[in-house]
Amino acid sequence: MKIKRFLASNFREALTQVKKELGEDAVILSSEEVKGLRKVEVVAAIDLLDQSQTIFLPGPSKNKEMTQESLAQFTSDKISLSKPEAIPKAQNNPAYYPQVMQELENLRASLEELKGKGYEVTLPEEKKKMYQFLRTRSIREDLALNLTERASDFKTIAELMSKDIQLSWDWSGRKNIILIGSTGVGKTTTAAKLCGQAIKQNKKVGFISLDTFRIGAIEQIRIYSRILGVPLFVASSPEEVKTGITKLHDRDLILIDTTGRNPKDGSYAQELRSVYDTGIPMETHLLISGSSSEQFMADSLKHYQKLPITKVAFTKMDEAGDYGSVYNFSVRARKPIAYLTNGQKVPQDIEFFKGSELIDLILSQKPSDEFCHSN
Repeated sequence: MKIKRFLASNFREALTQVKKELGEDAVILSSEEVKGLRKVEVVAAIDLLDQSQTIFLPGPSKNKEMTQESLAQFTSDKISLSKPEAIPKAQNNPAYYPQVMQELENLRASLEELKGKGYEVTLPEEKKKMYQFLRTRSIREDLALNLTERASDFKTIAELMSKDIQLSWDWSGRKNIILIGSTGVGKTTTAAKLCGQAIKQNKKVGFISLDTFRIGAIEQIRIYSRILGVPLFVASSPEEVKTGITKLHDRDLILIDTTGRNPKDGSYAQELRSVYDTGIPMETHLLISGSSSEQFMADSLKHYQKLPITKVAFTKMDEAGDYGSVYNFSVRARKPIAYLTNGQKVPQDIEFFKGSELIDLILSQKPSDEFCHSN
């Protein structure tokens, strides 16, 4: 077992040190703020089966280091803390040897009990409540810890979260918006919703579809085009997209729908890249399904980062259950949030947030049918 004390400027930095030196399986035994130094002290441990590694024992002063060589006076064999019954009885052991081993065994048992409880066990009581509150809202562990560290009380959490993410949407000016995202994320339906909302703002809208890959895709957007009364141009190449924008020159908003494919498909990103190479000025909206796993969201961001993403938008929030992933992804992506969608109704099920409305939604855990639909 290896136990070590870490001194850092904040809890997050200390935990980074712990994971780097002791690994992901390390358990935090205690933490406290060091008065006068503006530092935090964290004591962490990892259960080692190989006692040839260094053991650090916590104490009021500097770490006391105990190597296998220094333990040789106790026993010539390696000691397995996971199997105490197998410890051989060495000859001429000092009188305090059984006590030392018993304390190590007690500590190992404590580690086993603490495993899986997370970092909240290391925080002061009020901070622990904040951390647990954020975790129930599906805020990622490291982000919840960071917010807890920065917040002076519960009232400041929303303010801090609002500073961490940016909201960005307006109807001013002429726009070409290209929607990208994985298969089934809802790009075509989202394009129709944006079109409907733009018409309510007295904007002239046009559709361009690059989705010639999916069966029935053109027919779907053609139906929306007829219902909404807007022109549709079908493009099968980047050059044709440029031609379509030229033909729709009188439109205030042109929405470009793209093929949905697996984000790990490198050829797909390259195909989209060729659209940008035409020099057409465009806003790129990366659509992320709120029902996706955190890992899938992270993978999507990794592969789509090769493209000039302007904003992110979240779809299918009615299937998500909560909104913590919106905050998690936004902080990771460092891109403004354009809008959220939460159903199949066109054009109703889309929301453009202002001020602290989105943060309030994340923290209150309101169901998706409580979207205010004020637009």
